Amino acid sequence: MLEGINVLAVDDEEMSLEMLAATLGNRGGPCLKATNGREAMDLLESNPAIDIVLLDLQMPIMDGFEVLIQSKGNPYLCDIPIIVLTANHHEKLKSLHLGADDFMSKPYDLEELELRIIKLVQSRRLAQAAKQAKREFLSIASHELRTPMHQIIGLSGLLDGESLGNEQREYIGLLKEATAKLTTTITDILNYVNFDQGSLITAVEPFSLRATLQNALESEIDRATLKGITFEQCIADDVADALVGPSLYVGRVLGILMENAVKFSSDGEIRIIIREEQLGRFGSRFICTISDQGIGIPADYHKKIFEPFVLVDSSNTRNFNGIGLGLAIAKRLTEQMGGTITVQNNESKGTSFNFTFYCHLV
Repeated sequence: MLEGINVLAVDDEEMSLEMLAATLGNRGGPCLKATNGREAMDLLESNPAIDIVLLDLQMPIMDGFEVLIQSKGNPYLCDIPIIVLTANHHEKLKSLHLGADDFMSKPYDLEELELRIIKLVQSRRLAQAAKQAKREFLSIASHELRTPMHQIIGLSGLLDGESLGNEQREYIGLLKEATAKLTTTITDILNYVNFDQGSLITAVEPFSLRATLQNALESEIDRATLKGITFEQCIADDVADALVGPSLYVGRVLGILMENAVKFSSDGEIRIIIREEQLGRFGSRFICTISDQGIGIPADYHKKIFEPFVLVDSSNTRNFNGIGLGLAIAKRLTEQMGGTITVQNNESKGTSFNFTFYCHLV
């Protein structure tokens, strides 16, 4: 029986649609109806309780193929199973390629259709339960990991204010540096897993572009100074400053790229260039370039380094700390902002990272 399963049936043939809805209703399954793809997408976007879609392909206004493209490309709808029901069995491969979860040719056996509906809905609900369990675990793990780290950082700060000898103060400095690195690693791991679960969302809010850049710079200025590295900012006066967008994402990507630039440079200059392309009522596209004079990245790693847990396998880089998540997170954040991120080697030495993002202007 289909009791408790909410079905959306989509078919432009009203008689077939009414018969299917009545049959499903008799078997205990509440059924919503749509006569074209546009109606189907409107119902999917407004009814989070829909468990499964039974989809015809050949329809006016918007066909079933476009419904597959739009629904499977939507992060909030992509896990809703779709069974394609059509008289043309030659469309099976295209439907499955576009993300359909199952395919049945008309006329279909209602008993078989019911079994397939139950199987797909049960699989989705099990996956949702597993995702929720992981989300709850991450919430607990985040608290259990970060709380003692904050206590250690706080106690280190208190000790630093005491009357200590030079050797003890050096130990406190090393302790602070170690806790800062561990905090960053914990944050990166939790953020990446949250991305994997689709649960890392940031607010779209007003922010200052230049202040966000300055905050990222200040987090690296001490390490850069110790190495004799200088920063040069190149932002033209006509580049907008008051923006509306995901400020935390912008700041985090800038922070990751500048942290790497300092880490893999022994001296020289790190140059930050931000340009703006105005898009009228759509806001602006911003292009950020962070160039260093460090050890560089082999050309065959220019794509690999954006994958999680990838470290450049070179004797020059084995002495540097890291678990290979920073650039993977930067890539995810950039994509969430509708932008791209790339890397290229400089003509002399070092690398240049370029990333783009979109924001509205205040």
